[in-house]
This record gives sequence, C-alpha cells and structure tokens, in this order.
Amino acid sequence: MRGVECISRSVLLAAACATPALAVEVYYQPVVSLSAEEDSNLDLDPGVHQQVQGYTADVGTIVGIDTPDSTTTFRPRIVYRDYPEDSADDRAEAYLDFNSQLKTQRSTATMSGSLQHLEEFNAQFAPPIFNDINPAQPTPGNGRVVNGATQDVGLLAPKYVYSFTPVMSGGASGTYQYVKFSPTDDNGHLNFDYYTGRAFLNYSLTERTQLTFGALGSHFSTRDVHSESSGQGALADLSTSWTPLLLTVAEVTFQHTSLDSDIPKPIDYTVNKMGGSIDTSYKTELDRFRLIARRSILPSGGGAVYTTDRLQFQYDHTFTPRFAMTGAVSVIKTHGLTYTLDSDDRKFDQALVEAHYALTRYFYLQGGYQYSWQRYQQDTDSANNNRVYIQIGYKGLGQER
Repeated sequence: MRGVECISRSVLLAAACATPALAVEVYYQPVVSLSAEEDSNLDLDPGVHQQVQGYTADVGTIVGIDTPDSTTTFRPRIVYRDYPEDSADDRAEAYLDFNSQLKTQRSTATMSGSLQHLEEFNAQFAPPIFNDINPAQPTPGNGRVVNGATQDVGLLAPKYVYSFTPVMSGGASGTYQYVKFSPTDDNGHLNFDYYTGRAFLNYSLTERTQLTFGALGSHFSTRDVHSESSGQGALADLSTSWTPLLLTVAEVTFQHTSLDSDIPKPIDYTVNKMGGSIDTSYKTELDRFRLIARRSILPSGGGAVYTTDRLQFQYDHTFTPRFAMTGAVSVIKTHGLTYTLDSDDRKFDQALVEAHYALTRYFYLQGGYQYSWQRYQQDTDSANNNRVYIQIGYKGLGQER
C-alpha cells in the first residue's frame, strides 16, 4: 500500500495548495454515458476468435478548483462493462485523474497523476486517445492478459520551474509509478515500483525558441522477486513556437542502464541507449492535432525495463457547433534490453475513428470504430480485433467564463 498512500497524500497536497482561503471558485461537470459494442476478437486471441457483444456504463465528473494563482482539476470515474456471452470479460473499474498548477511571480509548480483500479485487458490495451487532464500516463504493459485479473496503478508526476532571469530558468521534474497485479505470476505480472528524476536548465534563444540541458536518473524494482535496474544519463531538447498555434518539442536523451535480475535467469548487465522524442501540437478554433514519436526506456510487469518505441497521433475536427469527429493512431514496439527478455518483444497497433453529435445542450450521441493488432516476435501468429460501438451520454456545461 506504499504507492497508494504516496499518491493519495499527493492528491490531498495538490488540492490544499490550490485552495487558499480567498477567491476560490469550484465547479462541477458531470459526465454519464451508456454504450453498446461488438468485438470480433475482444481478447486478442491468436487462436479461436469469439465475436461478442457488450455494454458499458460510465459515471464520472470533472471537478475544478480555481484561485487567482492556481488551477486544479480532478476527474473521478466508475466504469462497468458487461458481456452477456463472455462473463469472464465483465469488468468494474475505477479511475481518478488529477492535475494541479500553482504560479508565483517567478516560479511554476505542477502536479499531475492518476489512481486506477483496472481489469487486466484495459490496463494493457488503453485506447490511442490523449488524456487532456493527465498528460503523464502509465507505461504500456507487455500485452499478456489474464482474464479476471486486475491491476492497481498509481502515477505521480511533479514538476517545478524557477525563473532566474527573463531568459534563464531551471528546475526539476520526476515521476513515480507503481503497479500491483492480482494475481501475480512470473509471466508478465510482477508488482513493481519505478522512479525517474530530471534536473534541467532552460535558456530562451528567442521569444519563440527555448533550449534545455539536463541530467536524468531512474530506478526500477520488482517487489516479489529480485529484479532491479538503475539508469543515469543526460538530455537536451529544443522547444519552438512556430506560431501561437503551432508548437514543437524535440528531445535527445542518453542513458546508461545497469540491470541486476534473477528472472528469467540470473543476469548482471549494463547497456547504453540513445533515445528521444518529437512532440508536435496544433490548435485552431475548428481543428486540433497532436503527434508524438518517442523512444524511451520504460518498465514492465515482465520484471525489467524495455526499449519502447511509440508513435501516437490524434486529429479532432469540428464541422458544426454540434458535429465533430476524431481520428487517432497508436503504434507501439517493445524490445528487451538484453537477449534474456526477448520473449516479451512485441508490436501493438491501434486505429480509431469516431463521430460526436450534440443532441441537445447536455446530451450527445457518439459512435465509432476501433481496430487493434498485436504480435509477439517469437510467435508466428498475430491477433486483431474489430470493435464497433455507439454511445449516448450526458455532459454538464462545466465552468462558466
């Protein structure tokens, strides 16, 4: 329960920091939906395909707390999924995303994160949509799902930046993630803790371009067997606002990683890896897109850290005040840092397109199609799922400005 206590205290701290005694504005935006779906291969089984129908009830709310110096947003949700012909996939899940920002004349502090109780399937195969409230998302799993199993996931991402001069600033950021499986096993379901930390200096080359240099460190450890790794390295990134609507951030990282593990067999190994990312976002009154291409070293329930290549793209377009569409694509490729970990090397691709229509000021109708595909390097067969869904929902107006 160490992870739960750490994340819970941080949530309370974020709320406390954002709610001084004066000038507090609190608003609520309830969101409720019912949906029906049909899947051609819900469990991504490379063998027998079972076509199933399912129903989902999703109840939540967005809670905002604003002051002159801070903004805090919480989004609790409870989701129940029912598959009448496949009860092994019935799921009850709970989510809490949060994001808080506090600004002073010369500094900015942010805290984002999440608490999640998930069925294994949704924990392993999250949809390719970006999370607007919590930009820091749990790392992808290894895709090995046990029906009826659950995951408890906690994620915390603090960041602090202080401006020394109008063109020079410095700060630190970090992440803490824990994952607890129920039940656990040595085939991809080992409880773990993962920490990262960064210290950096920012220099504004121009009004639109910022250069950053820094150092990074990470530590991964499993709880039930001996497996750990530690990493140290350096980073450099260049952030450019080409226009007030178009932003790009390009980053290069170097990390030296030491692995000490007893699974799947004893190993003591060091490896040097280059990584990096490109993050591009564009937003107008009618259009919004975001593209991230990233190579990083991330943890897994397989009991080690892996090189993870990820490409994620989302495009939203508003045709009329009532009608909008979204398209999203996610491509993930994982590779073990040593030859002893290649059993979990895999590719996982998703594509989604959905339409949203406002029936009234509060009620909406939404429907879409999602395709998922997965293959392990050591397997000869792949698996795919075609999902079609329709949803009717209620969404409050939220904050009035």
